[in-house]
Amino acid sequence: MQATTTIPTLAPEDTGLPMTACLLTRDVSRDGPRVEVSRQHGQQLTLRDVVSVSISDNPRIIDGGQLLNPGLRLVRAWVLLNEDVLLRYWSHELSQTDMMAALRPLGKPRGPR
Repeated sequence: MQATTTIPTLAPEDTGLPMTACLLTRDVSRDGPRVEVSRQHGQQLTLRDVVSVSISDNPRIIDGGQLLNPGLRLVRAWVLLNEDVLLRYWSHELSQTDMMAALRPLGKPRGPR
């Protein structure tokens, strides 16, 4: 599969999170699987205001400072809900289109979007 050239930005309606998130792939994030999330609620996402959260069985902040609860709790829950999809996208096993179709927002049952 070809490497993804764009970095998808996920709005709150895509994730169920109160903030915007950004997904990186292994060629962009050589430090390991991570999702970047805004510390601010809403649609905005600026590089100086993001926190990196690991994509793992124990999601944790790995860069960018703090993300206070309930935001951190929600991001952790969303990462755990979508861990397989996020890891497959990070390693280029899924295209951006397939990843977007497979993501499950918080608070929504599994199934077609």
